[in-house]
Amino acid sequence: PPASAAERTLLVNGDSLAEGTRPYIPRELPEWRVTQSTAVSRHAYEGDDVLRRYGSRLPHVIHVSLGTNDDPGDVGGFRDAIAAVMKVAGASRCVVWANVVRPPYRGVSYRGYNRVLADESARRDNLRVLNWVRMVRRHPDWLAKDRVHVSVAGYRARAKAVARAAGRCP
Repeated sequence: PPASAAERTLLVNGDSLAEGTRPYIPRELPEWRVTQSTAVSRHAYEGDDVLRRYGSRLPHVIHVSLGTNDDPGDVGGFRDAIAAVMKVAGASRCVVWANVVRPPYRGVSYRGYNRVLADESARRDNLRVLNWVRMVRRHPDWLAKDRVHVSVAGYRARAKAVARAAGRCP
């Protein structure tokens, strides 16, 4: 885990999935200062603006749960949103971004978004992908009827995974 108290700070920036983990992440990181900015239907292109509001108080670790509400046909726009978040985060912060699980939108799957996220992570030392796709594939019983949101067990597992990933950040 990070050595100093300043490094044990987390900002959760996300949509309704982040809203679902809201009560569980602080429990998983009891010695961390956790700040959460969540909004139902938040879009990926809004992510950098959320970070900018924190200015010099932006936490050391940032968990991003964005992309689920966006058009999967706009892969370039998603790549731009990732780049914008990473620019605001800067090279000294660690960003943990969950990949996207949801049914196709207008016949287009979210695989393109997940490939872009994996590609950007491979190019950036401080961007880690939380593999939500793999977790849900292993536990399809977590999924609600909309195939996007999950049960309490799913949100708890997601929060635990966020905490684990945050703890591995330098």
